Amino acid sequence: MPYLPSRRDRFRLWARRALLDRLRSLTEPEGCRLLDLGGGTGAATAAFGRGARELVVLEPDERKILRGRAAGAPVTFVSGVAETLPYGVGQFDRVVSLMSFHHFPQADVALREAARVLAPGGRLVVYDFDRSTLSGRWVAVFEGHLARHSFSFVTAAELEQQVLAAGFRSARREPFGSGAFVVAER
Repeated sequence: MPYLPSRRDRFRLWARRALLDRLRSLTEPEGCRLLDLGGGTGAATAAFGRGARELVVLEPDERKILRGRAAGAPVTFVSGVAETLPYGVGQFDRVVSLMSFHHFPQADVALREAARVLAPGGRLVVYDFDRSTLSGRWVAVFEGHLARHSFSFVTAAELEQQVLAAGFRSARREPFGSGAFVVAER
């Protein structure tokens, strides 16, 4: 079955094309085993992960998994949360979190899990809203009022420190739009 993302996913891919291009260049997925934490329907993962040897989307929302499977997304879907990854030590070359990090109730635990499942020399790439920017603060307020969930919006500098505290040997941040990338090496 050929892959056909939903109209909504196609629009999101189009609207985020610059972000996805930058994510692809930071991830360098060719030939890698890649895990996307909170990857939803897999549409973005399929776009930035082209050329990866294996694409896995870990997603807690069963509805998103079902939509991705129905569309034929070229990824393996696994139901789960970032704080308890169902994988062995060193199983992936890349771990990515695209605009989902603020949803992780225990971010420090999720980062330690990401470090655990990354092979030596593996790379973590996190993109999320940066609370230190005006637009990042607006997103935090907007999502907090609409969703009525507890979100953990942090600054890019705080995220970089959390990543280092989780055991990564190096980390750097790169502002992009209303957020920032944090790229770390295992």
